[in-house]
Amino acid sequence: MNFNHLMEGRIAKRKCRARNGPCYFLPIGDGRSTAGENVHFTMHCKNCGAREEIFLTKEEYFIQEKLIHKEIGNV
Repeated sequence: MNFNHLMEGRIAKRKCRARNGPCYFLPIGDGRSTAGENVHFTMHCKNCGAREEIFLTKEEYFIQEKLIHKEIGNV
């Protein structure tokens, strides 16, 4: 599943180096909690290998939690 909807607009629309179109971002690794009740994830483009860091609020994380854990393989 594509997780571009979690990315900032400018990053989600950036052209992929491996194909014509936007990158296809997926979460990799476990999320980390940060100060201020935020969650940090590293996102990876499955086509070109670009990496980006994102921070989700607690509410955003709980909405996406099942999908993120399914993609990472923790469920």
